[in-house]
Parts: sequence; C-alpha cells; structure tokens
Amino acid sequence: MKNVELINNLFIRTYDSQLNGHTHGYHQVLIPLMGDINMIIGAQNIKVSYGEALVIKKGIYHQFHAREDFRFLVANIENIDFLQLPLSEIHFAMDEKSLLYIAFIEKQLISAHNQKIEGMMFELLKELLGTIKMSKRLDTRLTAVIHTLKNNIATNHTVKSLAEIACLSESQFKVLFKKHLGCTPNAYITDLRMQAALGLILNTDTPIAIVAERCGYDNVSAFIRRFSSFYHQTPHKLRCNNQNMKQPTIS
Repeated sequence: MKNVELINNLFIRTYDSQLNGHTHGYHQVLIPLMGDINMIIGAQNIKVSYGEALVIKKGIYHQFHAREDFRFLVANIENIDFLQLPLSEIHFAMDEKSLLYIAFIEKQLISAHNQKIEGMMFELLKELLGTIKMSKRLDTRLTAVIHTLKNNIATNHTVKSLAEIACLSESQFKVLFKKHLGCTPNAYITDLRMQAALGLILNTDTPIAIVAERCGYDNVSAFIRRFSSFYHQTPHKLRCNNQNMKQPTIS
C-alpha cells in the first residue's frame, strides 16, 4: 500500500557509504544538492552529480550509496508524463533556471515547514523540469564551456578560447559542440545573448544601449539589427508593446 504522504512531495535526503537497495510504488526524481551519488539500476551503473537529475521509475529495484555529507533533493511523483524526455532517458542535465530554483527549495525546506508553500514549490519544480528538452547529458568537456558562456555573455569569446577551456583542438571542439548542442558555438552564444536581452527589454527599464553592452554588443546599431532579426521587432517596439499590454484597462 502506498504511503500517500510520501507522494507528490519534496524531501532532502542523505545516504551512507554502504550499498543499499529498494523499490517504491511511485516515481522519484533525485537531484544532487551537493556531491554525487552512485546508482545501480538493472545492469546500469550511474553516477549522478550536481547539475544533473535521475528519474527512478516506480517498481524498479535500485541500489545506491553516497558520502554521508552529500545532500539530495528527492521528489516523489505519481505521474512523470510531464517530463519532455524519451522513455529510455532517465539521466539528464538540469538547466540553469532549475538549478537556481532548487537552491531556493533547499533553503525553504531546511528553514521552515509550510505545507502550502511546499506544495507550490513542488508544482513549480514539475513545470520547470517539464521544460527541459535536452535528451542527453553534456559531454563533461563541454560543461565548463557552457558555464563560462552563461556567466559571461558579454565577453568576446572565440572558438579558440572555448576550445582551450574544453582542452580540445578547435576542430575537435566544433565537432563535439555541434554534436551535443545542435549548433555552432557562435550561434549558441547569440541565442544566449538574445535570451538575456529579451528579459532585460521586457522586464526592466534598462536603456537599450546598456542592454546591448550587457549582452556583449559594443555597437548599439548592430545589437538592434540582431535583436530585430531574432524577434522580428526592434527592442524599443517590443518593449512598448509589452508595456501597453500590461497597462490596466479602465471600464
């Protein structure tokens, strides 16, 4: 019989160094908050580290061990149809917004108990996990590259500088990057910059010249051309349209 209190809830767990195993009557998403865990599921040996998540399907026997000072967020879930992943893919990379959110969840769970807030956190975590479309984890040589790009979008990155971070030749790096991310490094950088620019245009009143600078464009005209090509509207027009939509109507 299922313990209803365990289902559709979030917990922080620690494990020990001894190999243990069990099954449960609900799906589980395990997300390292610090450190990593070694899992054995069927014939698979899987190491799940910070920045990744693992889906443990209900009824599947699994074994696990980890250092006792490592912490993990565990979500017990009745239904995992919301995950945009192939049925065969259970081990995947988290995205940046989801990692930032689980840091907030950790703070909330260890500081107070509020059933209503925790229920809302659970539902939002499901929504965020449901937006992750990457079907496989990044090659570890690309992890530091992506971290560098996301945290320094204004920097003038080159294929050479990024290849050095990955400890690869430029040709090897371009092939590996395209294989895992489906685009060239320059296209990926442009996409990151445009996403950041869109957030600043829609959600702040930061001057467009400053938005351009923060997103790696020294020339404002070049930024506007790129933005307009990407979103089919100029930054100014998009901001004005968004502000008009948010204006309350008076009846």
